Amino acid sequence: MKHIYKFTFLLLIPFFSVAQSNYKPGYVVTLKGDTLRGFIDYHEWDMNPKDIRFKKGTGDANAENLSIKDAAAFAVNGQEYYERYILPVSQDLMDLAKLGAKTAIPYLTDTVFLKVINKGKYLALYRYVDAIKTRFYLKETAEALPQELEYHAYYNAEESSVVKYDYRYRTQLQQAAEKYNTATSSLIGQISGANYNEPGLVKIVQAINGNSSSQFIAKELSGTRWFAGAGINYSSLKFVTSVNTSTSTKSTTNTSSIFPKIDGGVDVFINNSTRNLLFRVELSFTGSQYNITSNDQGGVPSTSTLDFKQYLGTLTPQIIYNFYNKEQLKLFVGVGAGFTLASYNHYQYITKYETSSLDKIQDGYPDLEKFWVSTPIKLGIGINNRLEINICYNPSVSILYNAQFSGNITSYQAGVNYFFGK
Repeated sequence: MKHIYKFTFLLLIPFFSVAQSNYKPGYVVTLKGDTLRGFIDYHEWDMNPKDIRFKKGTGDANAENLSIKDAAAFAVNGQEYYERYILPVSQDLMDLAKLGAKTAIPYLTDTVFLKVINKGKYLALYRYVDAIKTRFYLKETAEALPQELEYHAYYNAEESSVVKYDYRYRTQLQQAAEKYNTATSSLIGQISGANYNEPGLVKIVQAINGNSSSQFIAKELSGTRWFAGAGINYSSLKFVTSVNTSTSTKSTTNTSSIFPKIDGGVDVFINNSTRNLLFRVELSFTGSQYNITSNDQGGVPSTSTLDFKQYLGTLTPQIIYNFYNKEQLKLFVGVGAGFTLASYNHYQYITKYETSSLDKIQDGYPDLEKFWVSTPIKLGIGINNRLEINICYNPSVSILYNAQFSGNITSYQAGVNYFFGK
């Protein structure tokens, strides 16, 4: 089983280098104003993209690479919308470890795709993220270009350990509210304490725009799905007995078990459209059975046996990443923490002496662990968003340790899961 696991892992490694694609319905507006409808390779863009891959049909063999020089706007239907602008972009840092004293803010005139967050009768809110920082832009409907909502930080020249913040964006928002006669006392109070983040700024822009305000982002990026499955659990037990403490002689028994396994749980997607990364909570039930024999040839020769069954319930929260991610086929790796509760049958440690007909019988001995935590590592294949074939490795955990005994279990699991819903 161990060799099969290693072989499968090595077999899947080349897929790490395969470029993933995730084409979703969308459209591109060219610089001439034409609208091209088709499919856009959609990713969880942490930073605003500078180019995209576009197909007119999902069956097209080759995708067209459109850069910021080719498109005036593009949209992934129901997910994200971007518009192209040439405008000043502040270059000062917000990382406290790299701040300096207050100076003139440096700006770079650049061509960028701004992500549209909210649009309404009076204002549009945009977001721009690059390697330097996150910025928000505000555009009045009658104006040609958005203006950066100014937020800066610097060290006080007199007290080098004191960080000062420039909250100029609050003034900009208040001026917009006053201009469009929406500056209620409640809204002004909201603006005066507004943080420089998307949820807070969206609420303010929505209030200024009134009922005309429309979101240009998916209302719910996260998603869930339920699953149930079955498989097998192969486990091996290394059981060490100190059979003669005066000479420290030890007897080691290696035994294994194969037992059926059932499981079920829920997946929570960070982004339901790309489904690259997900958080899984899995509950599984399995068991094992071991037969142990040790011989003591010192003093009075004897043979000891221990037969026991384990019944295991494990709750495993885990992170799973689809390193190859297509609609029909996904390859993934996962890691988590397995919290296991164990129960046992009525077992006995029985010692038979060669020179006596009287056996020594010890009920429920030795005392076996009833709870432990493991770190399972999982590899698998997803097929058509319905089936999953997986293998899992659970590193060695101790179920017993005292002056006379030690026991460690390593397990390998293979299973098939079925997903419910979309």
